[in-house]
Amino acid sequence: MSSSRQTRNQKLILEVLQHQSQPLSAQEIFLELRNANHTVGLATVYRVLDALRNEGKLQSVNLGDPQTYYQVLPSNGHNRHHLICTQCRQVIPLSGCPVGDLESQLSGQYQFVIEYHVLDFYGTCARCRGESGPESGSQESTLLKAQPK
Repeated sequence: MSSSRQTRNQKLILEVLQHQSQPLSAQEIFLELRNANHTVGLATVYRVLDALRNEGKLQSVNLGDPQTYYQVLPSNGHNRHHLICTQCRQVIPLSGCPVGDLESQLSGQYQFVIEYHVLDFYGTCARCRGESGPESGSQESTLLKAQPK
C-alpha cells in the first residue's frame, strides 16, 4: 500500500488508534470498528495493521501476552518507549528517548545505519506493590481495557 494514499480501512484504523490513550490489539480495534457500525473483517484489520506498521505509521507493543498491541507513532516518527506493569498491564509512556545518544554513538562507532530501536521496561508499578509512586498520579499513565488471559 502506498504511504502517500491511505485506504478507507487504513483511515478508520488510524482514527480508532488516535482516539485511544493506550495501545490496542487487533481484536480490540475490530470490536471498536464493529461498535461504530463499520464493516471491516478481522483478517482485514490484521492486514492493514501490518501495512501501517511497515509504512512506519504504527508501533507494535508487547505487553507480555501472546497478543500484539498497536499505537500510532508520534509525529517525529520515533518509537515510543514505555514502562509496562506485568501485573495490571499499566503502560507509562516515557518522554523522549533515553538512549538517543547511545544510538548515535553505536552508529558512528560501527558505521551502522540504525533504522529503529525498541526500548520497553517491564516490572511492577507502585500501585500493584501497594505503594504510592509517581505513576499513580501521572496523567500519562493508562490502563489497558484488555485483561490478561
